[in-house]
Amino acid sequence: MRFKNTASFFCFVIIGLLNISLSNAQGVIVPIVCDIRPCRPIPRPRPVPIPNALPVKSIELDTKIIGQVATTHVEQVFRNDTPYTLEGTYFFPIPETASIIEFAIWENGKKLVGEVRSREEARRIYDSIVRRQKDPGLLEYAGKDLFQASIFPIPPNSDKKLELTYSEVLKAESGTVAYRYPLGTGRNVWSRPIPVSFSRDEERRIGRPSVPQKFGTISGKIEIVGKEALRNIYSPSHQIDVKNKSETGASVSFETNANDNDFQLFYGLSNSDFGMSLLTYREAGKDGYFLLQLSPKDNISERQLVSKDIVFVLDTSGSMSDEGKMEKARSALLFGVRSLHDGDRFNVINFAGEEHLMENGLIHA
Repeated sequence: MRFKNTASFFCFVIIGLLNISLSNAQGVIVPIVCDIRPCRPIPRPRPVPIPNALPVKSIELDTKIIGQVATTHVEQVFRNDTPYTLEGTYFFPIPETASIIEFAIWENGKKLVGEVRSREEARRIYDSIVRRQKDPGLLEYAGKDLFQASIFPIPPNSDKKLELTYSEVLKAESGTVAYRYPLGTGRNVWSRPIPVSFSRDEERRIGRPSVPQKFGTISGKIEIVGKEALRNIYSPSHQIDVKNKSETGASVSFETNANDNDFQLFYGLSNSDFGMSLLTYREAGKDGYFLLQLSPKDNISERQLVSKDIVFVLDTSGSMSDEGKMEKARSALLFGVRSLHDGDRFNVINFAGEEHLMENGLIHA
């Protein structure tokens, strides 16, 4: 696919002459004539610095997980806020077991699909294409668990959209499957300088301030289809919305503009009446901790339900009056009571310095 990049530069210089009456002014500036003594040089605008990494305007994630095989399609839009045409190196910290399916660059509204090649061949083709001012989008290895693509040109004051699709086999431990999308993993990579089409003197003059990479909107949708019933769908990194489509299918979505940590998602697979997920963590030399989640299956018949006794405990102290906490607590209590079945019994204890029992005995639902 061939295309041409044309840059046009327009300069407008407007000189205005302004006559000002100084008869009533409290301060007066008396100009000097430049032929009596040398005038100071006219200050030039400071060059716009080139960031260590282009800010990310948006990231849109679309993942489909079937069994333990995940296919991830990500659309990233980068922003070049500088007045320069840049050449960049795109790094992506991909999982170790993943394989690239497709990499594409959008140029002038057209999707250009790149090719996965060896480092030597990619560099040779890339150098020849850059000399012709074309966009290669050649993907190459940059080290273990890391892919890189050479991007040129990145026009000034414009967006650059990239698309990447890869597949991986997810690991399962103790019946829990883990999925991760690297948002924060590559922070050490983003600090590397971005190659640009300037001489060394120009690059030193423009400078590269060491600033964190900026993120815009990050959103994602993950479709899960399990071979067994799904249990305990959970994300410790982001707030997610889970919609169960069936015992074996679910849709997970999230959106954020402030959280650039790696997106993590866990879910269990079990056909048992109860699914159990156990997550453990321990730093060297410190006490560890764990998260245990139990989840019953959804399609339980009435005759399988066991009558239960439940006591709800409600904090009614003054601290609950802040930020609508009391209303939220009441809504949670009402939800719990309405979820009871025939044969269940309950009671409510509220406390605000002292405990109060709603009834002396358990109440039949």
